[in-house]
Amino acid sequence: MVSFPIQRVESDWDRLIAKRPILLERLDTMPKYLLKLKVLGLLKSESHRMHRLILDFMWCTGARVSEVLAITPASFHDDGYDFGVVLKALKQGAGRPSKRSLQRSPTRFIPIPDRDFQTRIQSYLWMGKFRKDERIFPITRQAVSANIDRLIEQVGGEPPFKIGCHTFRHSFAVHLLLHGRPLKFVSQLLGHRSVESTEVYTNVLTFDGAHFLEGVDFH
Repeated sequence: MVSFPIQRVESDWDRLIAKRPILLERLDTMPKYLLKLKVLGLLKSESHRMHRLILDFMWCTGARVSEVLAITPASFHDDGYDFGVVLKALKQGAGRPSKRSLQRSPTRFIPIPDRDFQTRIQSYLWMGKFRKDERIFPITRQAVSANIDRLIEQVGGEPPFKIGCHTFRHSFAVHLLLHGRPLKFVSQLLGHRSVESTEVYTNVLTFDGAHFLEGVDFH
């Protein structure tokens, strides 16, 4: 059970979407992110099981693509109360992460409360029959990026900015902040060494977080 200071925040998505043109004019100083409805539209358009799961991991956990590609069956944790994944705090790099970099990297646990996502992960692991230490996504970062490009082209329309792997990480962070989650908590989920690295996301609250002022009287 979650209580104060975290409160349930209802987002007016139509309102947020209508304000996007104003926000995009100032996007040079802000992380490039997508709102939930746009992300879900992309996810639903991806029919390939593996590629869909990769996108889900970046969106639902805020993981870097290199961290997603390092996931093995041993990365998952389920104690009957919380299901989640242990991520290696890897920086962006070309190709697949080396075994040496995996051993040296700090870890963080990311809860995955979404039951549907849990089921699809478990189904994917069962069908793949992976070894305990085998990477479950045997592709490169470049291949993931190329697939996102293909997906954007498939969906159609002209996106306002280049959508890539890190866009999903940015979108995860902003989505949590728009729902009132503490900056320190978001920073820990992202694997930032300092909360100062996470503060860049608070810039969007001036535009997309106006609902936080509703109900606050000054006179």
